[in-house]
Amino acid sequence: MKKIILFCTAIVWVTLSLSAKPQATPTDTVDVVCYDLQLNTDFIGAWGMTYIFANNSEYKLTGAIFADSIPPGTYTDCVMDLVHIETDTQIPAKSVTLELSVDEKKMCAIKGTMLGENNVLYNLDLSWTVPTPTDTVHIAFDNSAWVAYYPDLNHDFKLSNQDEQYDIALDIVGVPLGESFTEKNLNIGYCLIADKATLDTVKIAAAEGKVWQSNDTTYMTAKVIGFDAVLYDMELWYAVPTPKETVVLNFANATFYNKLEEEGFYALIGKNEDESLEFAISLLGATEEDVPGIYTNDGVFGKFTGQNYDFINYIGGESTTYIAKWNETKNDYDLYPIEKGQAKVTMDEDENVTLIGSFVARDGVQYEITLTTKVDIPRFDDDMTEGSIDCVVTGNDITLEDYTEENGSIFFDVMTDKELMALYFYAEESDPDIVIPEGTYYIDETQDYYTVNASDGTISTYPSFYATHNGFGFTSMYFFVSGTVEVSKKQGKLYMEINAQNSYGVPAHIIYDGSLTTDVENVSAEHSVSSQKKMVNGQLMIIRNGKTYNAQGACIE
Repeated sequence: MKKIILFCTAIVWVTLSLSAKPQATPTDTVDVVCYDLQLNTDFIGAWGMTYIFANNSEYKLTGAIFADSIPPGTYTDCVMDLVHIETDTQIPAKSVTLELSVDEKKMCAIKGTMLGENNVLYNLDLSWTVPTPTDTVHIAFDNSAWVAYYPDLNHDFKLSNQDEQYDIALDIVGVPLGESFTEKNLNIGYCLIADKATLDTVKIAAAEGKVWQSNDTTYMTAKVIGFDAVLYDMELWYAVPTPKETVVLNFANATFYNKLEEEGFYALIGKNEDESLEFAISLLGATEEDVPGIYTNDGVFGKFTGQNYDFINYIGGESTTYIAKWNETKNDYDLYPIEKGQAKVTMDEDENVTLIGSFVARDGVQYEITLTTKVDIPRFDDDMTEGSIDCVVTGNDITLEDYTEENGSIFFDVMTDKELMALYFYAEESDPDIVIPEGTYYIDETQDYYTVNASDGTISTYPSFYATHNGFGFTSMYFFVSGTVEVSKKQGKLYMEINAQNSYGVPAHIIYDGSLTTDVENVSAEHSVSSQKKMVNGQLMIIRNGKTYNAQGACIE
């Protein structure tokens, strides 16, 4: 089960405020000049926040501007954090004032001041300036690179390779085959220039290159200028290995991993009898009607057309179409991604699925594979696969949010020192005593009155789930997808009996008895809390009611 961060906040994001305090006279002044300024506006729509990143040989700087847009001008609603590199000393800001400017080339620059909690005033001069190279290094490889290609993400294409001296990766986006690219086409977070001898990682300032194909080989060349003032002249190439042998495999009773409606794909995963080999293939589809078909990976990325490249090779950076071989020495599987192949998938009226395919993997083996399985219902990744629940939940840490006038819904959660349960009800109007009207609520996806919203496998969007926790993270999760919730009054207090099932059919019988509690917090959508914002180790943190949350609302302390 993947690690899940414990959400400590309710659905409604609270209003944030940063209180101004009188500042003492600075004890010293330090100039911080950086030439690698980056502004990340990915969160400006959701949170009204723009991240700031900059570094030099002495300091690492991370900050944020809070605004719905950032035209040139002066900003004081900011947070910032400096780290002194030599001593690894973190210096949070007491106050920040920034002046943002944009030149005719749409390059941003920031000048301003940051008063640190150490009472030192830092004069900031941040810009993006490409250094003039003082040295040139040529990097090429004798062996084929590793590859990742996402035609649905604007033809995101990555080649990576390494030798005894260098570890290199270039990731380009939106570059047609045979065309040139610059640093503007780089998916910079997935690019890498690392010197293994010095353990230094080079930050890229500028780049120009080209990607093309010749016969069955894909080439990428680039001249990259780092902020270390070195020009890196790089050559990368990729080709499907020539098969050295052929192996015939038959996987009966394989697993059908259903993510069709949720994420637009499905996966077929099979193992041989002694589990020494595992085969997995992930394919696009929106409904079960999309399962049958002929799927192809031509080994040359469909020439960047999105055609003849049907396998999903990577999801979240992890290989999803592969051959895995058990390695007794390391007590784990060695993974070999499928580099080329074709598969025919059929499905009968009883939803029995058969795959017949021929594949070339990175190990240089051609695999002739037959796989049989049956369409399965969607399962949630973090849901418990076994272990029924039968318990009584009660406590004073309770929230009831009445949105019946706004959208006909009511949110309920209760948290104890070991448990958290959340339910999202649909009701025409609220009860004056217990908020949730008495009656039987069916757990489904209809959003009709007298229903509880079935879970989608997450904890942040209209959640209905039960979880155990240790104060920092969830130790088990039960996402409610079907069943009933009986709501009644006991001694004038809210009483509920939940009979639910999760995505694996694991039953949960839970009693909530409000008569055993002393207080209920009944809040509305307008409820807000004053909070403090600050940068901690390069991450935005929100301190509220003595607890610390990250920008996504997850409790980290």
